[in-house]
Amino acid sequence: MIDLAILGLLDEQDLHGYELKKQLAELIGSRSGMSFGSLYPALARLEKAGAVKAVEALTNEAAIPMTGALSGELAAFRARIGRPARSRRTRKVYGITEPGRQRLRDLLNDESTDDRTFTVQVAFCRVLPPAERLALFERRKAELNRRLAERTRGARGESSRTDTYRLSLREHDARTLSHDLVWIDELIDATRAELVDDDAVDAPSHLTGGSHQ
Repeated sequence: MIDLAILGLLDEQDLHGYELKKQLAELIGSRSGMSFGSLYPALARLEKAGAVKAVEALTNEAAIPMTGALSGELAAFRARIGRPARSRRTRKVYGITEPGRQRLRDLLNDESTDDRTFTVQVAFCRVLPPAERLALFERRKAELNRRLAERTRGARGESSRTDTYRLSLREHDARTLSHDLVWIDELIDATRAELVDDDAVDAPSHLTGGSHQ
């Protein structure tokens, strides 16, 4: 999951480690027990595999802004000249490569994912063509329907003497699955509509009712 999250964020923009860690926390922090101590080993692994590139971005936190006055500009220029070289440092900025983008698409299409990974797949599925997005959502719908059927069969087989709170948990699971199915159906409907729109754009004018010149 961490590889998918890193590649998805870097596909949006290049990020240095601190900002990447911050955005990962916002994306999956509440959904995962992932240790952020695994971030830099994952980055190193992805870099070694050629999926991520690293560049040195020069920073100068003590830069003096331009003042607009000649005397001020000269003072600023002298200050920059006289500043020790060690005040200018570099920090590593990470970006995705073309092999990394292909790896991202592969991970988005991965069928052997758990619930936490699926939420990250949804977060970045915009990079997939509509047909592949639709397949992702339909696989998820089939999985949720399977789970709901199992919960329903289990509830029917429960003894009337089963603890009330255990039954309540089963009912909660079933309601959660039903809610998720409604959400997935909305994603499926939206993606199918997008496919119809794309087909209409690609179709010859005589098939879509367009006029001939």
